[in-house]
Amino acid sequence: MLANGGVLDGKRLLGRKTVEFMTADHLAPEVENNVSVTEPSRKGYGFGLGFAVRRQTGISAVAGSPGDYNWAGAFGTFFWVDPKEQLVAVYMSAAPGPIRQEHRALFTDLVLQALVD
Repeated sequence: MLANGGVLDGKRLLGRKTVEFMTADHLAPEVENNVSVTEPSRKGYGFGLGFAVRRQTGISAVAGSPGDYNWAGAFGTFFWVDPKEQLVAVYMSAAPGPIRQEHRALFTDLVLQALVD
């Protein structure tokens, strides 16, 4: 639904502008998103309304597109949406401790490396 601008199965659940607002970076350029303190691979992300939002290519330790957005759960779950690649990915895991961060980064890299143009 988010990747389709608020539409799911042909029915509008959220307004297009609402989704754009939710997935825009709401932090000033000089403000660092504190999510990178607990999730170092998300450095270079800003913050939307409920999501970490990639500001640009090249700062984050994981591949992706400017404007992709994601969020991670406390014990390993993770999802991300990459509108440029028309991609939604969900990772379900129960991996407490620091290994969950490595799994999320690996999952992201493996999914993106599997894309074929």
